[in-house]
Amino acid sequence: MGAYESVDIYVLDDTPLNDPVEGMLVRVFDSTGTTFFSQDTTDVDGHVGFTLWTQEYTLRFYKQGAQVSQPQVIDVLEGDTNAFTIYGTVFIHPIANDPRLCRCSGFFRDITGAFHPWLGMYFLGQFSPILLEGAAVLSERRSIRTNEDGYACIDLIRGACYEVTIEGFEDTLRQVAVPDSPSANLPDLLFPVVEEVAFNPPGPYDLSVGEILEVTPSVVTSSGVPLVGTALADVQWLSSDSAVLSVGTTATTLVLTGMSVGSAELQAVRLNQSIIRIPSTSIQGQPVVVTVA
Repeated sequence: MGAYESVDIYVLDDTPLNDPVEGMLVRVFDSTGTTFFSQDTTDVDGHVGFTLWTQEYTLRFYKQGAQVSQPQVIDVLEGDTNAFTIYGTVFIHPIANDPRLCRCSGFFRDITGAFHPWLGMYFLGQFSPILLEGAAVLSERRSIRTNEDGYACIDLIRGACYEVTIEGFEDTLRQVAVPDSPSANLPDLLFPVVEEVAFNPPGPYDLSVGEILEVTPSVVTSSGVPLVGTALADVQWLSSDSAVLSVGTTATTLVLTGMSVGSAELQAVRLNQSIIRIPSTSIQGQPVVVTVA
């Protein structure tokens, strides 16, 4: 007779680890692929769920930098588990062959969300002439353009700083620092935000009223570049309850002081709110609970 059944779709990458693919849009059509029923986006486990009538369906998938063979056909059966695993190929940033270089690559879109072809970018080294394993490196300008798919790639010197001009943003020079890594996402390099913090000693912390604890943070951007000290130009360090916990800062440490009995959180907030990330992400590694007794 047929019935509505719960249907679970799992999207995994086709590497040996079969990592889940988050943020994959899954669209459900009838068996002919002409009538649209529903859509949703995979979560951190690569999972998306639907309630569907028992019949055959075709699925289509979309995620920038990931490919799934289209369409995928599923048959929803009455009384069955109706769990389907789909494998896709996820874009992996290429790495530089030279261990002194970082291969920076990535995709760009225009204001409509479409891939941005032939976008020009101009890189100027912010360093005096140097010798790199005996070879002279001069700071002349280099230019690259995205291809027809909005993809661009350039090798840059690890740890070096560059001034970058992007077509359409000529009035704003981007100051970028290259991570000590064989590869990097070029958009993250151009538009970095604070991505992760860690603390030494690690939390959570227990303090007495009036007790002072100095904590050394490590701050890393989305481009993989560590920032100096407490990164006060990029991060605001806060207490969720200043009556319980006071947070002071020096150039290199956070000074935590127990003010009264209770519990509060040590928090890190990005000072630069102009760069919007979709989906929105908070700074990893925080907040940290501090208990004052």
